[in-house]
Amino acid sequence: MKKVVSLLVTGLFLVAAQASAQQKTVTGKVTSEQGTPLPDATIILKGTATRATSDAEGNYSIQAQAGQVLVFRAIGATPEEHVVGGSNVLNVQLHRVARSLDAVVVTALSQTVAQRALGTAQQTIRGEDVAQAQRENFVNALQGRIAGVDVTSTSGVPGASSSIVIRGISSISSSNQPLMILDGLPMDNRTLNTGVLASDASSTTAFSNRSVDFTNRAADLNPEDIESITVLKGPEAAALYGIDAANGAIVITTKRGRAGGGFQYSNSFRFESTRAKPELQRIWGPSAVLTSPFAATNFFSYFGPPYPAGTKFYDNIDGFL
Repeated sequence: MKKVVSLLVTGLFLVAAQASAQQKTVTGKVTSEQGTPLPDATIILKGTATRATSDAEGNYSIQAQAGQVLVFRAIGATPEEHVVGGSNVLNVQLHRVARSLDAVVVTALSQTVAQRALGTAQQTIRGEDVAQAQRENFVNALQGRIAGVDVTSTSGVPGASSSIVIRGISSISSSNQPLMILDGLPMDNRTLNTGVLASDASSTTAFSNRSVDFTNRAADLNPEDIESITVLKGPEAAALYGIDAANGAIVITTKRGRAGGGFQYSNSFRFESTRAKPELQRIWGPSAVLTSPFAATNFFSYFGPPYPAGTKFYDNIDGFL
C-alpha cells in the first residue's frame, strides 16, 4: 500500500513539473522605430483569449508556451507576430504606419469616402474589436472607444438594455438616442412599450411597476456579423439623415461574403449560479394584518407572537434562483 501511495505522489509531482515546464512567463519591451517605449500596446496569444498590455515604459508580461505565437499591436503601428522560443525575454520593435490617411469610412446611404476627404466629425471602430469585447449588447462595447459617446447600462444582468448618448443630452423631454443605420436602412433601437399590453390595464399587474427590462433592439444584432461601426456626431448626421439623426447617427455595416473566403466560427459561454440565499426568520409571526383605504392589498406588521408548532412554511425564494 505504501508503494502505491509513493508511486501516485511521484506521478503527481512529475505531471506538475511537466505542466510548469510547458507554461512560462514571457517578458519584454515594446518600442518604436526610434527606440522610444510604446505604452498601451496589446499583446495577444494567438488563437486564445489571453492578452496583456504594455505599461508606461513599454514593458509587458504574458503567460505562453514555446511554439505559440504572440501578436503585438499598437495604435498607428503595423501588427507583428513572433513565435515564442526558448528564451523568456522577447523585445519587439513596431513600425509606425500612416494608415488613417487613406482609410475608407462609410457615410450616408452606404457610400464610402476617404477619411481625409471628410469635413465632418466621425469615428470608425472595427467589428472584430467589438466582437472581442464579448458583450451581449454590442452597444456596451462602444464605451471608452469613441470620444463623446456615453453608454449607460440599466443593470449588470444579461440582456439589460443600454442607452447611448452622443455629445451630451440635447433634450429634456424627448429622446436623446442617436439614429442607427444598418446597411443603409434605419434600425429601431427602442425598448418595448408596455403600455400596449393588456397587463397595463391595472396598476397591480402593470409591467411598468415591476422594473421589467425588455432590453433595446440593437442587442438583437450579433457582434460577429459587424464589419465596421461609424459614429456621426453633431449636425453633420442630421444633414445626411434628416431630423431623426439630430442626436447623431451610428452607421453599422455588416460583413459580406467573399470569393474563396470560407467561413469563421466562434463561441463563448458562461455559467452563473447563486452562491448564497437570504436567511428568513421563521420564529416570530406577524403581529397584525393592517388595512389601508389607500393600498390595494393588506400588509403585515412584524414582529408578533411566535409561530405555533407545526406551522407549514413555503420556500418562495429557492424556486426562483
